[in-house]
Amino acid sequence: MISHTGALFNDGPVGRVVETALRAQQSQGALDLDDELRRFVRTTCAADTSRWLLPVASVAALLDHTADLLRSEGAAFFPRTFTERLDEARDGAPGDEYLRTLAGLIRAVDQEPDAGFADLPLTDWEAAARFPELIGFGANWIYDGEYPSLSDSVMAFVEAEHPFCGETFSRLAADAQSVLVNFPQPAALSAHVTRWIPWVSHDALREVIRRIDDHMRTEHSGS
Repeated sequence: MISHTGALFNDGPVGRVVETALRAQQSQGALDLDDELRRFVRTTCAADTSRWLLPVASVAALLDHTADLLRSEGAAFFPRTFTERLDEARDGAPGDEYLRTLAGLIRAVDQEPDAGFADLPLTDWEAAARFPELIGFGANWIYDGEYPSLSDSVMAFVEAEHPFCGETFSRLAADAQSVLVNFPQPAALSAHVTRWIPWVSHDALREVIRRIDDHMRTEHSGS
């Protein structure tokens, strides 16, 4: 098994689906597999870029193809990490049949309307996948208590990243704006985001956006 092919199963979409199924299996009923796959599809479709790069239909096709490989080549063809996860998730069902079941479930979910947050709350892994810059900002600039206020944290971040800050700042500002748009009410923000990213509030996100905008206008406007 050559390494670049192994990455498809450990780190690619097939691996993510198996991880999703395993998470439901390990929850002992606390998580529903259908709901977790709805979250997977919602996350996959969250951005036009991800939909363009890997449509959900392609994920299902990869699962079917993996099932074919498992039947024809056997478990030894795959990375051990992948087969161990699959073995635990399938809970005794034949591996190829289980993968085809997952493919069918994903196709069914893909035909449904997008799952709204009011009906299907955001989970910790979704927050990490959708808002990685907000999580990273908290870990690197807030939680250790080095700076006395959020404003001081943001200013330290701005000074540390300048002048190579365009991409970093745009990603953080985009995450902040996305949360403001998707969760405009305090109760929704608390239920879906703050429980996973404790520093986040509407005022904090607006402060981040304002500081970044001020910096980009002052230092990078080209005038």
